[in-house]
Amino acid sequence: MGHGRQFSNRTGARAALQVFFAIAAVFSTDCIGLGDDAFQSLLKQYEAQPLDFELLESPSLGDQAQSSPYEEEPIDSSNEVLQTSMLQPTPFLAPRVSLSPNVEATQASAILAASIFTSSDVQRSLLRQARLGSGGLGGDFVQGSEGNSNVSTDVGSLLGKSSRAMAVSVQKRNPVINDPRVRSSRIGSLAASGSHWVPARVDLDTVLSKFDSRQLSDIIIIPGPYSSRYGPGFQFVDFELARSPRYQGGFATHGRSSVDFKSNGGQVFGQQTVLTGSDDWGFRGTYAQRGGSDYNSGDGDQIPASYNSREFSGAYGADLGDERSIEFSLLRLDQNDIELPGYVFDIESLETEGYGVEYIDNQSGIGDRFETDLWYNRTSLNGNAFSPSKVQQFPGLTASIVPMTTDVDSLSTGYRQSLTWGKASDRSRFVAGHDLRFVKQELNEIAEDGFSLTSLNSPIPNSFSANPGFFTEYREPISESVTFTSGGRIDYAQTDIVDDPLKLSQVGNPPNSYADIVGSEQFQRDFLLGSLYGTFENQWNDQLIGTLNLGYAERLPTLTDLYAAQPFVLLLQNGLNDITGDPTLSKEKLIQCDLGIAYQGDQVRAGGRAFHAWAFDYITFENTGTSFGQVDLRTVNTDLATLAGAESYLEFFPNDPLTAFTTIRYVDGRDRTRDGDYATFSSPGVGIGSFKDFSLDRGANGIGGADAEPLPGIAPWEARVGARLRNSVQDPRWNLEIAARINGQQNRVATSLLESATPGFTVYDLRGTYLPFQKRNVTLVGGVENFTDKQYREHLDFRSRNGVTSVFQPGVNFYVGADVSY
Repeated sequence: MGHGRQFSNRTGARAALQVFFAIAAVFSTDCIGLGDDAFQSLLKQYEAQPLDFELLESPSLGDQAQSSPYEEEPIDSSNEVLQTSMLQPTPFLAPRVSLSPNVEATQASAILAASIFTSSDVQRSLLRQARLGSGGLGGDFVQGSEGNSNVSTDVGSLLGKSSRAMAVSVQKRNPVINDPRVRSSRIGSLAASGSHWVPARVDLDTVLSKFDSRQLSDIIIIPGPYSSRYGPGFQFVDFELARSPRYQGGFATHGRSSVDFKSNGGQVFGQQTVLTGSDDWGFRGTYAQRGGSDYNSGDGDQIPASYNSREFSGAYGADLGDERSIEFSLLRLDQNDIELPGYVFDIESLETEGYGVEYIDNQSGIGDRFETDLWYNRTSLNGNAFSPSKVQQFPGLTASIVPMTTDVDSLSTGYRQSLTWGKASDRSRFVAGHDLRFVKQELNEIAEDGFSLTSLNSPIPNSFSANPGFFTEYREPISESVTFTSGGRIDYAQTDIVDDPLKLSQVGNPPNSYADIVGSEQFQRDFLLGSLYGTFENQWNDQLIGTLNLGYAERLPTLTDLYAAQPFVLLLQNGLNDITGDPTLSKEKLIQCDLGIAYQGDQVRAGGRAFHAWAFDYITFENTGTSFGQVDLRTVNTDLATLAGAESYLEFFPNDPLTAFTTIRYVDGRDRTRDGDYATFSSPGVGIGSFKDFSLDRGANGIGGADAEPLPGIAPWEARVGARLRNSVQDPRWNLEIAARINGQQNRVATSLLESATPGFTVYDLRGTYLPFQKRNVTLVGGVENFTDKQYREHLDFRSRNGVTSVFQPGVNFYVGADVSY
């Protein structure tokens, strides 16, 4: 195990700065980061293969790995990275972007943006991947550079298109709003460059729709409770924005321009990045704008899905000497006129602001790495149900409610601070830290009652969640081939309502007191949460590796789960769901086991993971009644639910110009105690509260169903089969890929929640990339999605109970794009 250094005298500036961040961490706002890792151990898990990995080579960056403040210790720049891992399928990326070695250092392009990696950026990403416990089979690692070749929009779109996001299925709400589901479960925790994010309204925006995929460095997906640094949760997604650059040759300024066009819906994208800096400081500023109109399905139906989106992100970093650095980041997102087919509300306007600070000291005196992250994120959203398309999709809405509007204010702030013992050259590591997450949310949903001419509010009251916690992680080799990693955390969380009591005296439709609607007058909740995990990784030889992961975790209900008072939150496939929370919900508990194995040979690369999870007091829904096509939902705990499945990939001839590949994923989710211990009944009248009848089973209120049934919202099995051709394996000028996405039929549905079975479908895509110039500073991309013009819809797409109204995905869609660096 790495040993901490003895205390040594520090400069007054360093001591003052460190004390400042320690104090700020106790009281304030922002978080991530952690630890070092054995980079040499990580390298052993990879074989460098000259496949189509987008890498910027520049004489001015040859020594950057040694001078960057983000590396734990100097890394030999001759360790050329790692286009592909034996642990994941090879991604489809643009060819390598490089500059002639004759270009002078002062003129060479450096880090261009999130989707163009320098060698040190790749090394940093791999170090980060290892530090976050996802260097093995237990997690997926997606490079931001895939966003360019896949012409993706938000981060959810990128995960839906990347072959490396094996554990993720995606619900497509709009071309720029995509909701990822890790093994068909809603994500428990999301971190971005240290920050903790939450959606403003769970059925409209998502966390990942806040970020343009081209502005990312990398994404790490941990599909189980196998990390302790992100707070209480069952799955985690950590994504890092592009950082500030450094230029070894002194002051320099560079830029990058990107544009693409998609024919179906007239979708246009433009992005401009400016980079400037020197060897010890840097600045990156990126502005992106997207716009699109309604698209056509395979049968020519026009689907209302227009949007306008503008995003600016920036980063400023400085090296403070003695292996210390500080990085400031900001994000500003403005979206308007976003049509969401199959949802009651469209987004009239959405504004997001995010700020973060990261401080790193690799010479802290206590341990080998001291890291502090602070953040503040806020989103405001306004929506309405005015558009004519809403009347067509939900004619029942106009019977007694015209019009409807919604406004949301959501805030997340906090910090994370950690100490790490162990450096990059050590095989052992110990991390200890503490963090705080504070979330505040208020949702109002106003409807004009057509009969009484009064305004009715079905809100999620102004409420908060405060969650301080402590965490540790430990990594130790127990033999030459086997490495053991473990971690755990303990948290205290409190939630409560802080809204105006007068407002809560008359809410819902028909109006009633808030306490009567939710069936409780006790709103403050206190939770003690814990988690513990262990992983074994066995590298039998250079070609074969396996892992065994076992974890236990607890998480608290969301503010929507606890405090919703009948808003139209469309969480199920049939749409038009109003949801009532339960302030008395229990915390969820999960035990999960993963078993993974991967093989990498000259002719075949293959890998797979199988998992099984037992969830206790799992939060799901009870159907408490239906009317006017509307399904009334109540959040409930079910005693036991199980989730099981697998992900796998197979590649033939990975080292040849022509490579065939396939990926498959499957999830089965079951509510094993659907009958429950009680039935929930809505308020029968004004002044009378909703209640639980413990003499009846769940579903006894007239909704049929078995004692056990599948969980809602489980995606069907999915496979991708295709082939990739490139002009050469090493440093290709062009790539071409054809693939079929095959979705199976889904008959495992929650019948008591009126979920419908869906047929399977197959869509075909063709895409390619090309570097037209020897200088390789221009990348062209092009392709066609669904080139057979298939009429299809995903299992999670909206369909009305009577089958009259449905949302279908786009038909044939041609696209072209260009990227220029200078």
